[in-house]
Amino acid sequence: MGIQLNSTYLTIPVSNLKRSAQWYGEHFGFKLITEDPNYLELISDSGIRILFQQNDHNLHSHFIYPGGAVQSSYGFLVSYAESAYNYLIGQGVKVGEFFDYQGKSFSVYDPDGNFIEIWSLANQS
Repeated sequence: MGIQLNSTYLTIPVSNLKRSAQWYGEHFGFKLITEDPNYLELISDSGIRILFQQNDHNLHSHFIYPGGAVQSSYGFLVSYAESAYNYLIGQGVKVGEFFDYQGKSFSVYDPDGNFIEIWSLANQS
């Protein structure tokens, strides 16, 4: 048996630490737990941790394939992707196309243009 992992954290490059903390808090329930001159750390009620690092170089947390397709580097699992999709649209958040393949999913963009996948498993959607 290898090392037992307890959880995970994501590092997200952002241009405005406070604005991002507010946005992720408002839409995904993250709460600020550490404020440092170089980063902010937030946590969700389910224990997901994210770190915001100041981004002065127009970096993003996703990657782009040679043909131009964008791929998220991380995503959030939710119980009902369709409800999350409708909520975010109602909040004026930029979302991508809704997919129904091996579960339901869609993409969302944070204020810095980071591309995030929201997904619910096939038996929960």
